[in-house]
Amino acid sequence: MNVLSNRRSVFRSGILAGLLLVSTCGAAELDIVFAGDFDNGQPIQWVRRHPRAGGASIALGPAYVTATRLAGGGNLTIYLQVPPALNTNADYPRWSALKWFGSASGGVPAIGDCVDSEGFIALFNGATELASAVWAAAPGECGGAPITPAVPGPVESIATDADLMTADNQPGASAEPFESVLVRLDSVTVQTSNGGNGPFKIGDTLSGPYLSVAGFIYQYTAVQNTAITSITGVLDEFDISHDPDPPTKVYQLLPRGPADIVTN
Repeated sequence: MNVLSNRRSVFRSGILAGLLLVSTCGAAELDIVFAGDFDNGQPIQWVRRHPRAGGASIALGPAYVTATRLAGGGNLTIYLQVPPALNTNADYPRWSALKWFGSASGGVPAIGDCVDSEGFIALFNGATELASAVWAAAPGECGGAPITPAVPGPVESIATDADLMTADNQPGASAEPFESVLVRLDSVTVQTSNGGNGPFKIGDTLSGPYLSVAGFIYQYTAVQNTAITSITGVLDEFDISHDPDPPTKVYQLLPRGPADIVTN
């Protein structure tokens, strides 16, 4: 039995008790993460709502893989989302997803795989992340119902900048709750060309509030004024500016492949 499998029963009994106590992580004990203010039925949702847990080690129960990226040096990024069948929060899928970062030495899961994972809660460029993480397959434990992309509304709702008349970025009101969640936007317009390299902007119109679409997982060649029937991807926070303080927030959509962008 592998280490994560050994923790599964401990994880479940901890959830029922409102407290997560997990045995060991190699030679070191995992921290007690959840205490008196445990108010979410799934630890991913708790972590997303409780940034003060940063630095704690944690074992997460079953979650679906919605996106992956294998980078040079064997670094792996995974996006995990709470399975619909295991959700207990009324505002799902808000606060239901988490970025995972670790080594690819343990393999790369496929989109749609159900996995358990473990690591340390961290912030990386503004996004909540499970760092120094490991994963293990948990087939059949996500309850069967797959992840379908959330439709948060117009671009303005999860925009990188919803108010172009004010300095710095004013993210859409729903951007933070949908961080790392698989989302779909319908009937949008490409605001800027990218020449086949780098990010581009989309909006509900050719001008106005925009969401940046980045080539972190899949690079798309954008042409200004192209009508997009639908665009799907994980919503990622990637704050690269630390001046002013707090840093300018940057939310970006990460399509996973050509099938995620449907044009007229």
